[in-house]
Amino acid sequence: MLYKKVMLALKGRIDSGEFQIGDNLPTESKLMDEYAVSRITVRKAIDELVKMGMVEKRQGAGTTVIGQSMTGSMSSLRSNREYLAESGAELSYDVEQFALMTPPEHVAQALAISDGEKVYFIRRFMFINGVLSIYEDSYMPASLFPDLSLNHLKGSKYHYLEQVLRLKIDGAIQDFAAILPDEHIAKCLGVTTETPLLKLTSVGKLTDGRLFEYTEIVSKPNTYSYKHYLKR
Repeated sequence: MLYKKVMLALKGRIDSGEFQIGDNLPTESKLMDEYAVSRITVRKAIDELVKMGMVEKRQGAGTTVIGQSMTGSMSSLRSNREYLAESGAELSYDVEQFALMTPPEHVAQALAISDGEKVYFIRRFMFINGVLSIYEDSYMPASLFPDLSLNHLKGSKYHYLEQVLRLKIDGAIQDFAAILPDEHIAKCLGVTTETPLLKLTSVGKLTDGRLFEYTEIVSKPNTYSYKHYLKR
């Protein structure tokens, strides 16, 4: 469809940095002339960018860029903040839940936790350049982190482990899948339940063999994606 071609062209110009965050897109009339399309086509293209969280329509102020697509390289295990640093993006966290609990059975099995052991459950929303892009649920064994607090979770967990606790992270087993979100996640991320999202499940391990984290991350591919380089 023609409007999708216009949308992709504008998205490419935003991602390339031609239009920076805070900049206004050209007016509808200018875009009509530039792409030789109708006003309806331009409006549909911009509406798609609004749904993707890349632009925002402001009454009397035009259409403003509020986000870019960010890609993180997965050649080695790094935190979300480290991935996004490659793109020059700003990452901030909003901790929605932080509680001590008995883990669900699948989490207990993944972390090899004994009966009766408790974990910290952490739910965080992550904002990329001010746009809510990532929904994260994490479980961390309480026995490994007796002093874990809300303040530690407002930044990178890996920074807390490595710089504060001086623990050495060996790596993580990660599984990627495309999913359709439930109503709760869809509402949080501002999408519909028919919007395909990327789900990453990760089990982290320390160099001494202890499993320190079970995490499920759901992200919007149009604002954050992962890139691999696989050497033959």
